[in-house]
Amino acid sequence: MVNMRGFTLIELMVTLAILAMLLLMAAPLAADWVHGARTLQARGTLVQGFENAKALALRNPCADPNATGAPAAVLQAETDGATVTLNVLAQQGGSVCALLGARPNPQWTARLPDGVGLTLNGTLLTTGTPLTVNLDNRGLPGASIPFILRRGGHQNDETGTLY
Repeated sequence: MVNMRGFTLIELMVTLAILAMLLLMAAPLAADWVHGARTLQARGTLVQGFENAKALALRNPCADPNATGAPAAVLQAETDGATVTLNVLAQQGGSVCALLGARPNPQWTARLPDGVGLTLNGTLLTTGTPLTVNLDNRGLPGASIPFILRRGGHQNDETGTLY
């Protein structure tokens, strides 16, 4: 008599049902991980933009070295509804800027990952209303600027302060 080895149909069906349940439980965790990674990437991009604006303000290519009242550089955030774009802009209108042959604005630009929302200083970024952070010729904003980056629920928020 030959001894047959293998799995029965019922054993295979139970195994597949258990695997399906495990996959269904893992899908939300994977999505949450992706959202968290996108907000973390957005935080890095926002901080990079702020640092570039600081560097531009310290170089101060478009104003007198000790000019007061007007920003030397501006970090601007704008959205089309789905994507947030960050721009670093040099101050416009200075006679020194024309002499230096400064590059046209924006001096630096980057996009945050799709679907990431930005709140700067308590104001949510909306279409048609850009948010700005003005930096003086010492590379400092007028006050510290708190920010929140949100994608996929509050558990994935990235918060911080630009100063």
